[in-house]
Amino acid sequence: MPSRSDVKWSQLRVGVLVAIAAVILVFVIFAVTGQSSLFSPKITLYAYVPDAGGMLTGAGVNLEGVAIGNVTEIHLAEHPPDPSVPVKITMSVAKGHSRWLRQDSTVVLGTAGPLGQTLVNISKGTLASPPAVNGTVLRGIASTGINSLLVTSHSVLANANELELRIGKILDQIQGGQGSIGKLLYSNQLYDRFDSTARNLEVLTANLNAGKGTAGKLLTDDTLYQKLKTALDNVNTLVAQLEHGNGTMAKLIHDPSLYNHADQLMSSLHQTTQGINEGHGAIGALLTNSPTSAKLKDALARLDAVLAEIQTGNGTIAKLMKDPALYNNLNNLSAESRALIQAIRANPKKYLTIHLDIF
Repeated sequence: MPSRSDVKWSQLRVGVLVAIAAVILVFVIFAVTGQSSLFSPKITLYAYVPDAGGMLTGAGVNLEGVAIGNVTEIHLAEHPPDPSVPVKITMSVAKGHSRWLRQDSTVVLGTAGPLGQTLVNISKGTLASPPAVNGTVLRGIASTGINSLLVTSHSVLANANELELRIGKILDQIQGGQGSIGKLLYSNQLYDRFDSTARNLEVLTANLNAGKGTAGKLLTDDTLYQKLKTALDNVNTLVAQLEHGNGTMAKLIHDPSLYNHADQLMSSLHQTTQGINEGHGAIGALLTNSPTSAKLKDALARLDAVLAEIQTGNGTIAKLMKDPALYNNLNNLSAESRALIQAIRANPKKYLTIHLDIF
């Protein structure tokens, strides 16, 4: 039989092996789950999210996809900062990773795959924000995980069903010959119109080919072409005459005499205008401040005074223009003269008696 010392030594070796295996198992579990070292310092962070998405305690916490800790607690908060985010998540994160965490970092729930475990994803935040410390509350945003996809897909399916019903109603109306599309597919009226139009086009094409009508003559008769060609030839001839001929138009185009005469005329007109402005000649003297101009102004002033006297009715001329007495006397004289002439014509002996006295 083994001695008591051998038994105790065997038991001690078994216990040591079990302890070593337990320690190795713990380290293996931490390595497999991606958790930080068991003895590394930690900081606690909090986040409020709209929905836990079925996440369990111990779920992984990732920073930009890198495992940095795990979830230690999930519960409904009694006094959340916002009623829309009632779920409070407590996270234990390795302190060595806190230098990349900022107080404006955001928390969003995700999965390790389409059907994987729910985990926490944290963004790095901005350098302008202070670093996250123990007890920092990070902002949680809505998850785009499988639950959101299911809700979205349910809404899409509902809309698809409604769209299917509407399409079915539209197809029923089309099959019943209702609406424009239904009439296009099932009514013979449009076909008849197309057939009539095709027949008319056929007749029109035949008339065009036969040379009937204006359009037909344009297509088959070259008379218009010949006339256009003749007109173009005449135009070319006219242009050639203008370029090389001796007519009036050619001289206007090529002979500078008219331009020279016009230039001389403009020069003479310029000299005349300049002389008038300088007071030369009768017109210049009248337009400038000269004795002739002064005399003209004096004569115009006197004429204006005479006209003013006439307007007031003073003088013989004014009376001739405004007093009707002379007109009345002349009118009476004219009437009496006509009466006398008529009387002489009626009885000339009475007025034309000749007395001869012989002594």
